[in-house]
Amino acid sequence: MSEDRSLFGDGRYPEAGPLAVLARLSLLGAGLAIVVAKFLPPELVPDFVRSPNLQHFAAFYVLALCALAAMPRARLRTVAVGVAGFATVLEALHLLSGAPLGPLTDNWVADLGGVSAAFAPLIVERFRRRFPRG
Repeated sequence: MSEDRSLFGDGRYPEAGPLAVLARLSLLGAGLAIVVAKFLPPELVPDFVRSPNLQHFAAFYVLALCALAAMPRARLRTVAVGVAGFATVLEALHLLSGAPLGPLTDNWVADLGGVSAAFAPLIVERFRRRFPRG
């Protein structure tokens, strides 16, 4: 039998396949977009939603999804800690630049909420797989 190389099959997908490369590029792009948005003056950053906390949540949700797609063999915990560490370092750097602590804490919690929301379905699915069907 031939190996299933379709996009949604169970077979292996090539390391250098177009979607694998796109996943890595999207991780790089999302990470760079967050860094640029973090250090630009607030008036230059477009508001995608009304709440800054929701923007942080959405940005790190997307970043976590991109990281999961870009690193399919990495352990979930490793990817989650990496993305959460990235959020922590960014907020700490912003704090060192003189930003007030209160809003940065809110931003950091929203960042971690986005990361958690991206990982929650995967963790629940792993739990569900432990209960075989009849």
